[in-house]
Amino acid sequence: MSLTSAHGAFRRTMALITTGTSLDDVLAAIVEAVEAEDPTIACSIYLVDDSGLSLTLAAAPSLPDAFKDAFRDVPIAPCMGSCGTAAFRNELVIATDIQTDPLWHDHKGPAGVAGLRACWSQPIHGPAGEVLGTFAIYRRAVSQPDAGDIAFIESASQLAAIAIGRKRAEAELARSKAEALASVRTERETASQFTAFFETSLDLLCIRDRDCRFVKANKAWETVLGYSVEELEGARMLDFVHPDDIGESKGHMARIRTAQEVDGYVNRYRHKNGGYRHLEWRARQVGDLVFGLARDVTDRLAAQEEMAAAREAADAANNAKSEFLANMSHEIRTPLNGVIGVAAALGKTELNAQQREMVALIESSGVTLERLVSDVLDFSKIEAGKMEFEVREFDLRAEVDSIVEIYKARAQDKGLSFPVEYGAGARGVFLGDSVRVKQVLGNLLSNAIKFTGEGRVRVTMDVVEPTLSGQPASLTLEVEDSGVGMDPAFIEQLFTRFSQADTTITRRFGGSGLGLSITKALVDLMDGQISVESRLGRGTLFRVAVPLPRSRPLAEYDARRTAADLAPAETAPDPMAERLRSLRVLLAEDHPINRRVVQLILAPLAVELTLTEDGAEALAAFKAGAFDLVLMDMQMPIMDGLAATRAFREHERLSGAASRTPIVMLSANAMRQHRLDAEAAGADLHLAKPVTAASLMGGMMEALSLAEGGQGEPVTAAHGA
Repeated sequence: MSLTSAHGAFRRTMALITTGTSLDDVLAAIVEAVEAEDPTIACSIYLVDDSGLSLTLAAAPSLPDAFKDAFRDVPIAPCMGSCGTAAFRNELVIATDIQTDPLWHDHKGPAGVAGLRACWSQPIHGPAGEVLGTFAIYRRAVSQPDAGDIAFIESASQLAAIAIGRKRAEAELARSKAEALASVRTERETASQFTAFFETSLDLLCIRDRDCRFVKANKAWETVLGYSVEELEGARMLDFVHPDDIGESKGHMARIRTAQEVDGYVNRYRHKNGGYRHLEWRARQVGDLVFGLARDVTDRLAAQEEMAAAREAADAANNAKSEFLANMSHEIRTPLNGVIGVAAALGKTELNAQQREMVALIESSGVTLERLVSDVLDFSKIEAGKMEFEVREFDLRAEVDSIVEIYKARAQDKGLSFPVEYGAGARGVFLGDSVRVKQVLGNLLSNAIKFTGEGRVRVTMDVVEPTLSGQPASLTLEVEDSGVGMDPAFIEQLFTRFSQADTTITRRFGGSGLGLSITKALVDLMDGQISVESRLGRGTLFRVAVPLPRSRPLAEYDARRTAADLAPAETAPDPMAERLRSLRVLLAEDHPINRRVVQLILAPLAVELTLTEDGAEALAAFKAGAFDLVLMDMQMPIMDGLAATRAFREHERLSGAASRTPIVMLSANAMRQHRLDAEAAGADLHLAKPVTAASLMGGMMEALSLAEGGQGEPVTAAHGA
């Protein structure tokens, strides 16, 4: 291409570019201009595609369609003809004879059909030397380019590079303009949306500057505080803050400069009417501005204060109720101790049949009253969430047998049959609260016997072993009776407090209606389940299942039982009576009836009993004499039992006593805290009133055993009932 021709082609190309002609048409015009210089040649322009791995045909107006179809896309790789190889090598590639050149080995067929014999391909370079595409000249005869031909093809490729660069720059500019316009539209929409949100939000929104002045505020401020937006914008925020909150508010305003945000801070803002509202703040700093959101929490805080006050009042009422129940328990158990104790002592004297029957009625009534008091206390503890369980090892069969025997006798007194069935696994040593297990079973048996006039009460117990390792066994208890039964409507409210099957039940059978409610609560607290099946007039079946882990393997338990059964039986006198005989016992008890009860119980044992009426008198007697055991009432005038017990232990310490005198706390206070108080004071055993001969002597024996065994930790004994 001559210099004149090159200048002409350049002018025509620039004219096409400036008139908005497409890149494909501009490249086609360049090819036609080059081909016009030498009619014996054909030209092509390929452009690198978006992947950078292939060339795509952009202009080749004179090449046959079959050839263009065969080479419309050319991989950028070695041995891919002249164009693919030139783009790969980034240098001029000359194939003087397509049919023999190895670069065309796999592609010479279409070239031969098109009558093309030589191809020279020059890379088209961008401003940074990157390959934009290739410009190729094809000849119909074997040809070797001279220096003029090479200059010719280089000029053509440069012209193509200019056209490609300009058109791509135009496209990039157009794209940038479109993006800028879209960005402006988005910003305008965002600003419009922000303004709409800002003005319609129910929360108090504002923007403040570094001097803590309102820059912008929304309408919610007027709704909540009464100030117009115009009154707020430009005003100092601290001018509206409660004087007592200014110092802390300044601290938060300063801290946001480093922490960048504040979340959950509450202060008081003055209403236009002179009052104050509590605002909870969330704020974030962006540049020199702070964007804040405040919410009026005045009503919420007032509600919380009311709830807290109500909770405190409820707690105070609950504590008062607990204290009242404890006091009532003490006041009821104290005379009840006299009733049961004297009746038991009277029963051991010479009585005729009628007198013995009357004594039995007194004892039965006393036991019923004591159970009612215990139910009320248990109900109170469950309701207050203070029911606790004492987990320890226990022999399941022995514990269940003890409660079953009591109710078996009661059933037989009513003429009821009382079959007891134990499953194959219902034995062994388990880990749990045996007292609560017996309480559940006792409540169910008591109900069954009470509501069965004739027929039977059946007890079934079994233990289901776990299917997976690490899981506890499951204790199942069933109590079935042939009594009055219940209809479906009542079963739905069966475990409700103070409920009984009909309004005549209380008159016919008595009771507080708490037993099943307590039973259900105990089963729930043991993570168990209780169910009931009943038909009116046909009887009732209660079924209980509670998880109960074995503490020893069943085989080990059976082996020990077998060895014990094979051991020769020894006959000996009553060890309890022998051990307690002629003891020196100090009794501190302010109630004369209770003192007399203890005297009557211990009289057959020839115990040397010293009586005192308060803790101070007992302490003087303790310092003056020697005693084997102390029976201490908890509530007494002048010096109570807790203070006296602490004084006893201090006297032993100061006097260097060789041994610790066992102290049994006799108390009508049956709640757990009272037992803990007794232990903390130094008592060895806590025995709840009313006491029977068996419970009192058993407690004395246990306290003596603990002292002789060197066990210093006090324990709690179950009272007789």
